[in-house]
Amino acid sequence: MESVYQKEHCSWVSEKICLRDYFSAFSAAISTIGSCKNIGSYTSKVDETNNNIMELMDVSFTNDEMKILSETCSINQLKVPGEPPLVDVKCVKARPGLYDKSRIPEAASDLETIKRLSKRIMNVETIGQLKYRSSIWLRDDLFQAADLEIGKHFLVTVRVYHPFCHKIGMRNTHGPRCSQEIVLLGNQMLTDLRDKILCPSDLAVSSEVSENPDQNVTQKTTDEYKSGFIFIEDTFYSDYRDPTNRDYSRVIREWAASHDLGPFQTGVMEKTKFEALTVRLGYPYVYQHQGNCEHLIVFSDLRLLHVSDSLSLQNYPCCRSISSANARYCMICNYYVARWITFENERVPFDPCFFCEHCFRSYNYVDGKKVGNFKAYPFYDKTAL
Repeated sequence: MESVYQKEHCSWVSEKICLRDYFSAFSAAISTIGSCKNIGSYTSKVDETNNNIMELMDVSFTNDEMKILSETCSINQLKVPGEPPLVDVKCVKARPGLYDKSRIPEAASDLETIKRLSKRIMNVETIGQLKYRSSIWLRDDLFQAADLEIGKHFLVTVRVYHPFCHKIGMRNTHGPRCSQEIVLLGNQMLTDLRDKILCPSDLAVSSEVSENPDQNVTQKTTDEYKSGFIFIEDTFYSDYRDPTNRDYSRVIREWAASHDLGPFQTGVMEKTKFEALTVRLGYPYVYQHQGNCEHLIVFSDLRLLHVSDSLSLQNYPCCRSISSANARYCMICNYYVARWITFENERVPFDPCFFCEHCFRSYNYVDGKKVGNFKAYPFYDKTAL
């Protein structure tokens, strides 16, 4: 993989990180400072904290002297009248209104410096909002039970991109578009990531229904084609939860061996935890399913669980954000969202062609009978996921 996508040409890609070793060392390092179970809860650790401070300062104070010292050195002493209220940064990416400006006094509103400063701040806020205009931020903390230990578990953030189709000799002018951002625990399996990924191809109907579009089709492609793999650092992790699943990576490994590429390793997706992986932040890996539906996946963040995170195991994996992609509209009326897709349709200039419910039936059927030759399948738009 590195021979194709070279790391030295990408400054945003990190070195390889063994997740288990890295966070074990990190947890051990911060445990020497104090217990991580009550990070953010100062009341339960006041005495221990005071003792540590006095030990570092090589001094001894009584409780009253320590209280006076704490009040004197408190950050509250830095407050001034008219200061903006404290900002809740629990959801950092809720950009609008996050950093509210203090009110400009009327006497200073005519100053040219104040006018220019206000304009610059407005431009900064506008750019910040545009940065996240293609994402819808979600909250998935439905359960409030605190059964996860702060400082012991770590979180893995994975960005999943829309599927792409590469054709040799054709240049793709559109860059990859992020479909969703998923947060998982380090002790969860790769299958937990796969089950959380939303893709319209999983909901497609594999049978052709042009002869009888009213038939009740309940079997989706995800029920028929359950195989898939995740490719991370020269290893193919295949899903074998169903006995009928195939190893999609076999033909790839055979082709690679014939072209002096590799060697590549294999693994079992449902038996591999994230903490057992060695990954690079910012480096593209691959998730493939439904035969040839390929997604780029990128590890964007790794960090220890914090008190501000959800501490319930049932809330993971969670979807942090999804793409606000536009819907696919009917190619006939261009008004309603598409519900059908046809192939090899002789009576339309597009192949494939998308139809809304009304246009599909009124254009392709007369008194319920099929007109012309075409293949039809129900279409599930990505905005409906």
